[in-house]
Amino acid sequence: MRSMISKSGLGLICLLAAPATVSAASGTYMCAFTDIYECEPVKGCKRVSHDFANLAPVLKFDFDKNVMHSDDFGSEPREVEMKHIEQKGDIVLLHGVGANQESPRSYSAAISTKTGKIHAGISTADATLSLTGDCVDGL
Repeated sequence: MRSMISKSGLGLICLLAAPATVSAASGTYMCAFTDIYECEPVKGCKRVSHDFANLAPVLKFDFDKNVMHSDDFGSEPREVEMKHIEQKGDIVLLHGVGANQESPRSYSAAISTKTGKIHAGISTADATLSLTGDCVDGL
């Protein structure tokens, strides 16, 4: 019995120690957020507008240049460098820190290259934004 536990433990260690294959995301995706929810402790979540969330309705993810651009028609476009990007199969995962100085925020997102769906979260000191939307590639 002890030998069996040792062998299965060794197998698990070898499995976890094996390097994961990660391919870099490439191309450009334009994503529009269709649902935005602000979640606060005790109060729960409520649907909010793009303006309330201080979020452009369309974001362009340029994975070749590792930058995210806002395409906000009413204001000056913003650009954020994306430093942490990984592609796992049909999913592109990214996370980082936004460039908003008034309200510092972190973000994370998962984009399905198969369906074009994006699910993202933005965290501030006071609340969390939950975002869903659709992306198209090659623009």
